[in-house]
Amino acid sequence: MFWSHAPIAPWQTPEWIEQMRGQLRPNAFLRMIENRFVTTESVFVDLDWWDACVDRNAKPVLIDKTMPVWVGVDASVKRDSTAVVVVTFDTKAKKARLIAHRTFQPTASQPLDFEATIESSVKDFCKRFAVRGVHYDPYQMAAVAQRLRSLNIPMREYPQSVPNLTAIGANLFELIKSGGLVVYPASASCRVAHHRAGDAARVAPGEGEDEPQD
Repeated sequence: MFWSHAPIAPWQTPEWIEQMRGQLRPNAFLRMIENRFVTTESVFVDLDWWDACVDRNAKPVLIDKTMPVWVGVDASVKRDSTAVVVVTFDTKAKKARLIAHRTFQPTASQPLDFEATIESSVKDFCKRFAVRGVHYDPYQMAAVAQRLRSLNIPMREYPQSVPNLTAIGANLFELIKSGGLVVYPASASCRVAHHRAGDAARVAPGEGEDEPQD
């Protein structure tokens, strides 16, 4: 069996290799380009890159009905944290900006009530901002999405398929690495979640934190 750690295809030029090094996470580069065995778990991004995205003077926006925003929902009933995140694009700075977020932590004994948490949060954000789209995985959100859509809320399905997760993970990685994302500091130190290969890429502020209520 032939095994090489050096790319041998004619199109794998030094320039191409450096381009891949810049686009892929370290373990992905070692596994996919250098053909090396790596651990299945790694830090999503360098924490120094994340810290550079934190604007110490920024705060969650309470209300701005003229501000166009997009909402992302990552839902879990019993184990993983659930997050509802609001972002906008700052045309002057040409950066994506975190506007508000809410997180919920279900347990096996206390499953998450989607209507009281996710559905209520989306409705609330729609009252505060000019929501252009609410992106969600339809796997566990079908009933919630149907009710919200009946209220003319722009629900947008985004299944957590491998291609979709790869796309959002790469996009988030590039935004953080390039400084194209601006976030406000949480009450505890912000952290970037660790992910196993193939998991969704998620930025996770301190557990149990929420943005201001009306």
